[in-house]
Amino acid sequence: MSVMSPLPSTSAIQTIQEIPYQLLRQLVADKVTGKLTIQNPFDEFVNWQIYLGNGKIHFANSAAGSIERLNYLLGSHLHQRKITLPPQLTDDYRYLCDLWKQEIFSFQQTRSILTQFTQEALVQILSLPKTTCYLDPKGGLEQLFLNLNLEQVIAPVQHKIRYWWELRSEVNSPFQRPLVEDWNRVQTTLAKAHHQSNGWLKKLHHALESLQCLYGIASQTQLSTLQLAMLLRPLIKTGEITMLPYQEIQTDNRPLVVCINDRPAIQRMVQYTLVANGFKTMALEDPFKALAILLSQQPSLVFMDAQMQDMSGYELCSLCRKTPSLKDLPIIMLTDNDNLIERLRAKLAGASGFLQKPFLPQELLQSIQGQLPARISLEG
Repeated sequence: MSVMSPLPSTSAIQTIQEIPYQLLRQLVADKVTGKLTIQNPFDEFVNWQIYLGNGKIHFANSAAGSIERLNYLLGSHLHQRKITLPPQLTDDYRYLCDLWKQEIFSFQQTRSILTQFTQEALVQILSLPKTTCYLDPKGGLEQLFLNLNLEQVIAPVQHKIRYWWELRSEVNSPFQRPLVEDWNRVQTTLAKAHHQSNGWLKKLHHALESLQCLYGIASQTQLSTLQLAMLLRPLIKTGEITMLPYQEIQTDNRPLVVCINDRPAIQRMVQYTLVANGFKTMALEDPFKALAILLSQQPSLVFMDAQMQDMSGYELCSLCRKTPSLKDLPIIMLTDNDNLIERLRAKLAGASGFLQKPFLPQELLQSIQGQLPARISLEG
């Protein structure tokens, strides 16, 4: 293990490139106070946070995905108390503190829950390779419940850290979303290798169909994220499951139109035309990442190029139609040829409409008007 030089004393946010395990040990040894943010080097949407005070751990959590982690770590407790999580939640620590203030949990129960949240986050953080970290000396918590010793808090989960370290090449985060193209093959493999019951497989199938992240799937199948990752690992290695990145739902009142196309000229024209008519737009090139983003963003309409290298628009459209929350999504297929065969392929894939390239802005708007008549006005 390399020996790091002491960090300079400063009130400004510092950017540090280091292995999180080594960095955290030094910060604790130096009795540092502040908030340490750790980027997941494999997924731009996933960051982790550790709150430090005089070399002690006050709390650790994820910077995103609070709802998924709360459901996973606390779902059974909330269900027993008939508590429903809010639709949006950005501060899980404050939420848990509020439950204590409402006397839903005792002080000791709250400490136990916060310790569990911290340990689970530390498992993910300390199993990451060298990455970018940000230290904010002014970052802190309003109310303190914990003052944990690093060695003592990670001792019970040291084996999980090692397992996750080994899993990183296949599963880089519990926030990843598994994509299954052929459920029958996956079901057969799991049933043979692990003798899973039909009831458990149905729960897994439902969670996979809705493209949930591992936290959500683990909650529904009553497994830990580690157990689930190890169960799916062989299928990921063989390519039967593709792991997609995580992205949270973004809030915007304007209707969203997504264009999945690898041609910049088309993307620019779509964006220029639609933004001028009251839409927000999103340009995507990778069809594998597109499915996860469509699920999280819930757009009003999608333009999908029929001819893409890694996965055709017809294949992607079919996958959308097999996903419950996307089965009614208006999808307009963009194709180079307007003939009976292409129109038939688009129809069989479940496309809502058909538009031949190249097209004029008026034609683009008209194709949307047929799907969303109340959401657009044609202006000269």
